Amino acid sequence: MSYIKTCLSLIKQFFLIILITFFISLIVDFFFGKLILKSLDPFLVKTEFYGRLMRIDHPVFHHSFKANVNYKNHRGFEKKNTFCTDNHGFRSQCDKINEKEFDIGFMGDSFVEGTSENFEDTFVGIFSSSRSNLKIANLGITSYAPSIYYSKIKYLLSKGYKFKHIIFFIDVSDLYDDSVFYKLNNDGTISERSEKEKGLKRRKFLRTNFPLTNYYMFVIKKNTQIKNTSPPIKEDTPNFNKKAAIKAQWTYYNKDNHPDYNLSILDSQKLLIKTMNKTYELLKKNNIKMSVAVYPWPQQLKNDNVNSKHVTMWKDFCNKKCVKFIDFFPFFFEKKNKSSFLEVYKKYYYWNDIHFNAVGNKVIADRLLKEF
Repeated sequence: MSYIKTCLSLIKQFFLIILITFFISLIVDFFFGKLILKSLDPFLVKTEFYGRLMRIDHPVFHHSFKANVNYKNHRGFEKKNTFCTDNHGFRSQCDKINEKEFDIGFMGDSFVEGTSENFEDTFVGIFSSSRSNLKIANLGITSYAPSIYYSKIKYLLSKGYKFKHIIFFIDVSDLYDDSVFYKLNNDGTISERSEKEKGLKRRKFLRTNFPLTNYYMFVIKKNTQIKNTSPPIKEDTPNFNKKAAIKAQWTYYNKDNHPDYNLSILDSQKLLIKTMNKTYELLKKNNIKMSVAVYPWPQQLKNDNVNSKHVTMWKDFCNKKCVKFIDFFPFFFEKKNKSSFLEVYKKYYYWNDIHFNAVGNKVIADRLLKEF
């Protein structure tokens, strides 16, 4: 009996030590977590955690970049690249200082941000260096959609920013993101439709106040993802992320109701048009010109056609509103018709991904330089 009591006492002491250690670690994390993470930067590169440190929450338009970032070891899809932002938190050349007045602003998601490329190899970067007489702002960030386009522009204008012309690169994923994920509120702010279910307020609080704990959780999650991700069986068949595949399907899905979408495809299209009409009216009120560009994901090249629903809806929207409607579908479909989907995909996109590589970015930039 005494032996059992001794064992139970040792177990209680053990768990008490763990509990005390846990609370001490939280206290250290709360006061010194950010400093510790900063000192561990070389290790953070290997775990891709730094991307979370330069991408920040924004109280109005959901998320943004920190200002004056200069990070030379940002991990991309196939290599590391340099990532910099200017004094406004816009992706740019390194050590760039800009005023608040711009000739052209490029708005969009990760394609406009230039994921995985040095700024000078992105289409915005190429355009900027070739039109050095113009002041260019890259307003795009990964996972943006029309609701955020409106919210961010409205916010920037209220803060004294000025633009002569904004070019919107409307992404295939925008329909899914705005109908499933983001919500544009009456005051112009952005919230998330399933905020309560996901416990987002709690997660943001923990991420902000306990960065080391958040870091540990990120590493565990990342390692689990790597273990659960099996490499493609065939090298001639790209292995797309499941979520990306779902987001792309609406343009060639044969029914109006998709099981993974909150709204019907038609209602989702109407929602996007309604939001972009608000953006148009906002720009018109401030004497800002609007242009719209569309481009295919690999899934569109493989399963859709050159007159995609994505193309026709934005072409119709642009009638009497846009200075230019720039359609990149014909270029890529023409290349596909002359060779094959696989050849075009390998040449212009990153393998197993939807984004343009440096060659694809050059194609977009060359067309923009002809148009403007």
